[in-house]
Amino acid sequence: MVTMSDVAREADVSRATASYALRGDTRIAEKTRTKVLAAAKRLNYSANLSARSLRSGRNGVIGVAIFELDKPYPSQMSAAISREINAHGMQAIIQQTMNSREDEVSILRRVTSQLCDGTIFSPGNVSNEEMKALTHGKPVVLLDDPSVRPVFDSVMTASREGARTAVAHLLAQGCRRIGVVGSDLAILDEPSRKNSVAARRLSGCLEALEEGKRTLSPDSFIGLEPWDEDSARSLAHSLAAQGDFPFDGVFCITDSMALGMIRGLHECGISVPRDVAVIGFDGINESASYIPSLTTISTDREDLAHKAVSILLDDLNQPDGHPRPRRQTAKFRLDVRESTMLGR
Repeated sequence: MVTMSDVAREADVSRATASYALRGDTRIAEKTRTKVLAAAKRLNYSANLSARSLRSGRNGVIGVAIFELDKPYPSQMSAAISREINAHGMQAIIQQTMNSREDEVSILRRVTSQLCDGTIFSPGNVSNEEMKALTHGKPVVLLDDPSVRPVFDSVMTASREGARTAVAHLLAQGCRRIGVVGSDLAILDEPSRKNSVAARRLSGCLEALEEGKRTLSPDSFIGLEPWDEDSARSLAHSLAAQGDFPFDGVFCITDSMALGMIRGLHECGISVPRDVAVIGFDGINESASYIPSLTTISTDREDLAHKAVSILLDDLNQPDGHPRPRRQTAKFRLDVRESTMLGR
């Protein structure tokens, strides 16, 4: 069995430095941490969790609770987080909440509080106060925390900035009749949802339109439930059945909806991008291989995973070091592909 001493020799550092680096201790320089993680990966190092637990009172296990594991983006995001956790010589327990309050409570009570040193959690139906009680003081990092006043550390997707970039791209391509699929504007007037993913993406859309000196009617913002391919495909059929298609550019606030929109338009004889340009948000792997390939706002999942795990390990190593909740944002990029290449 590969030991910590083997990793230290491979990385040419002391055993203590290797141990601190694998635990994510922020006192270790990033260059050294990267060298140690690379050495651990080359040697296929796996931490002795039983021995670690006896010495430190920790299990070396991080819980990850995500809405749905059968959808592309949350599944691929969970994989990135799991890889990052493993790179630190720890193990991940991945659970799906199915956006169910009962499942969220059960996971926090039975898995997180009993088996895990900390949790990376996508909040849905459990309040901050309940999360505090259910996790018994163990560190929690939230993904896309909707709280206006954060209680926990969190890592956010660049929803506002990414959506602004998406709509600005459609405007730059010459689109003038833009539709936004995923949520209507009413969500911006709901105090409890003003910091949700949908609300932040809508806000980014409005900012891009203002910067481009364009306005859209409220009817151009179309709510959709659930956020999946089938719903967007049906919406495309419904819009096409009305006669002339109302939009020359469509921003879907997830890639799954964008792919469903493209399929539905094709079935109605509407060409993408010749008749309608379509852009999505997330950067799921499938978007690059679709026909036409999907232009998208790609969240840097590796950066998101690195930030979430680093914050959690920092909380474990320095539990009293950060009196105020930290909120970081994952990087993103615009991937321009065939679905918006209008040739205008």
